[in-house]
Amino acid sequence: MMKDLIRYSDETDEQFNARKIWYSFCNSVLYENRFFVNHELLDWLKNYCIKNTIELKEGSLFFRARIIDDKAKKDHMLYNSVGAPDVEIRMKQYCSKKNTFRGLTKEASFVPPENVQVKEGRANPKYIRYLYMSEDPITALFEVRPFLYNAVNLAGIMVNKRIKIANIAVDIDCINYKDKSINEHLLSHIQGAFSKPTNNTEDYIVSQIIAEYIKKLGYDGIRYRSSLHREGVNYTVFSFEKCEAVSSQDFRIENFKITARAAIGSAEFTGDLRYVVDNEPKYTRDGKLKEYPKNIKELNND
Repeated sequence: MMKDLIRYSDETDEQFNARKIWYSFCNSVLYENRFFVNHELLDWLKNYCIKNTIELKEGSLFFRARIIDDKAKKDHMLYNSVGAPDVEIRMKQYCSKKNTFRGLTKEASFVPPENVQVKEGRANPKYIRYLYMSEDPITALFEVRPFLYNAVNLAGIMVNKRIKIANIAVDIDCINYKDKSINEHLLSHIQGAFSKPTNNTEDYIVSQIIAEYIKKLGYDGIRYRSSLHREGVNYTVFSFEKCEAVSSQDFRIENFKITARAAIGSAEFTGDLRYVVDNEPKYTRDGKLKEYPKNIKELNND
């Protein structure tokens, strides 16, 4: 059973009540009733989705990334062309303007084929295929969490039939959390289950149940914010047959940019590191932000 939650000293009523509802739901589906779940969170979510439904129109373009590792190389257009008996003909086809797949094949740029035993994911239970995609190419690249110099395939995904989407995307920035409503706090918890990085597949249980519930309500998919790229938005599409891969390109990761700020109270004095802006550290010196000092002596004497 769930222990009584301790209320934080700076927590608003809305934030605390949202946290109680969320932990009550997680406790219920993890330890009490995995299937045919009844909970006030789902009732609230149903009413919220009715008021926050959007449609993806025909012709809309989205993006999906996949790291090109040794397993994926056999699905690469160039690999298939070079390895074919009629290599000259295949290479001409590959280099043709009509060929929009300059990375992985059309099939490998989309959801896994039916004969593949699909691993469980944020929204999909094991063996069930869903389409994960992003609104912009940058977010798609971030979502696969590549290392430096990784080769990444970036595919264009076209919507062929209108798609009904439950839009649970809200700003997950906690700077102004005291001004947020209970609805926003609840949605932050829900979409956090869909987007926060984890290596533990047990963390998928809660988000899978929410996804199946939204699917049962008649939606084709879910829209939620990315926790890896600020302003980025992702989709999980259940009715992936209404979409298709229309292009692919190869990219190689060359660099990452980090922007960060010191927590409240941890950068109060001259010489303290206060910000990192696009990999550039900014120090507090004479009441102003300045570049990184050339040496420690300069930092201490300034």
